Amino acid sequence: MSATDTAAAEPGFSAAIVGLDTRRATAHGGRMEGADMPEAESEEAPTSSVASVAEALRHKILHCELMPGQQIRQNEMAAALQVSRVPLREALRVLAGEGLLVHRPHQGYFVAKLSAEQFRQIVFLLDYLETELIRTVRWPAPEELDTLRALNARVIEAAQENDLATVTDLNRRLHFAIFGLSSQTFLLAEAERYWKLAQPYRLLHVASPDMGRSARQHEELIDALVAQDRGLCLRISSDHRRSTTSVALEMIDLSAETQTRPAAGI
Repeated sequence: MSATDTAAAEPGFSAAIVGLDTRRATAHGGRMEGADMPEAESEEAPTSSVASVAEALRHKILHCELMPGQQIRQNEMAAALQVSRVPLREALRVLAGEGLLVHRPHQGYFVAKLSAEQFRQIVFLLDYLETELIRTVRWPAPEELDTLRALNARVIEAAQENDLATVTDLNRRLHFAIFGLSSQTFLLAEAERYWKLAQPYRLLHVASPDMGRSARQHEELIDALVAQDRGLCLRISSDHRRSTTSVALEMIDLSAETQTRPAAGI
């Protein structure tokens, strides 16, 4: 990320949770750098095109190819994705609606950036949602248990190879394979939405030495599903969520402290 990107980016995500920061972007060349400029293109982009562009951007955000706080430069991104700015613009609006991006008038779109307090708010919501999902899961069939164990084995293998993107994808698939055993489809959709908002910060946990403990907790949860012990499932899930959150918060706080620490000699 350039120095201009860093200066322009401020914390913020879905307006339903926090207000948007209004700090001015750095002036450049007689206009605000990165600002949305009037476009000659006025036709609507095909829905399929918008969806594919949105998915490509979503992948970049969730895998930290686009970092929290980074500005999306539309000309550069359109060239990188080999699309026109019409579907890109629509896709940016879609992701802003999901809370993955924030839009600032005369500046443009930025990847949402959470503070430690905002991350805690998401965790608070997920605590309720995930507890209700675990409380209402049906007991998995033998073949479903085999799938869960296979996913966790792949999580461990990817972690040993330091393949963080694969670990993140498999970790999410494992959790939602379990949550999907619940019939509470609305709660499941909400849990998935908040997982997406928090996923760049879950990568902090994935990158930590604590990932081995996390994989063991996955196995313990699967064992509890085999035993059909609802109370044990809830306890393990809660402990797992607490340890994941603790590591992520420690690393968020450490990152904030590093960014605000004055340079030597100043």
